[in-house]
Amino acid sequence: MAKNRGYQKLVKEHYHKEAQAHGVHATSTMADKVTRLREIDNIISYLKNGDRCLEVGCGNGAGSVAIARAKAVKMTCIDFSEDLLALAQKQPTKGMRGTVEFKHQDVLTLDDKKRYDVVFTERCIINLMEWQDQKDALARMAAALKAGGRMVLVESFTDGLAELNAARSDLGLPAIDPAYHNLHLDKEKTIKHLAAEGLVLQEENNFLSTYTFGSRVVYPAIARAAGKDIRYNSAFGNFFALLPNAGNYSQLKILVFRKK
Repeated sequence: MAKNRGYQKLVKEHYHKEAQAHGVHATSTMADKVTRLREIDNIISYLKNGDRCLEVGCGNGAGSVAIARAKAVKMTCIDFSEDLLALAQKQPTKGMRGTVEFKHQDVLTLDDKKRYDVVFTERCIINLMEWQDQKDALARMAAALKAGGRMVLVESFTDGLAELNAARSDLGLPAIDPAYHNLHLDKEKTIKHLAAEGLVLQEENNFLSTYTFGSRVVYPAIARAAGKDIRYNSAFGNFFALLPNAGNYSQLKILVFRKK
């Protein structure tokens, strides 16, 4: 981080453990397979061949390479975790239509100006555990966009988690708390802040709502009643990924902005 922030050591240690546990595999930072695939597929849907992209928080690069295999984009992929970046450099890149460049970079010192057609994240800004730092990062990302460029935020937000937990409460399930190393974004504050940076909200995509409702509300309630253990990637929970999306029952969502 740019300053000696109190949460820096905590976050770095978390991703050191992720690097050790998952290596180059796509399960790094996200054990839920449906969530990971949905994140990548949705990001790809917002990109066009020829786009110059900045990925903020690329982790071990598994998602970066998957995106570059699908689209002929030129990607600069940054992360502040040396452990994860070392793994990104080992990712197999055969068959990519686009290009990837992995760089060690703290978003809070990012100083690119008007270079990119698209800037996107995958659960990165929530690792900045102070709102002032989140605002700084978002402003720097906005400055890196060309006029007419798009910002695609795949992040966790407080409103979706509140609705999810209200549904869980109705069935006697305990609330799901944010991860210990995360500060979820406030949607309205984020939109207002980016508007001041010249970005206009284009879309709110609750791409995981139905799946999360099924896998985090319906499935655990039935599993508990049946005396079964609750686990990620269950066959029962995965069924809900096949259904049309509805509601706002996931902390993870995508906000898409366009720069004036």
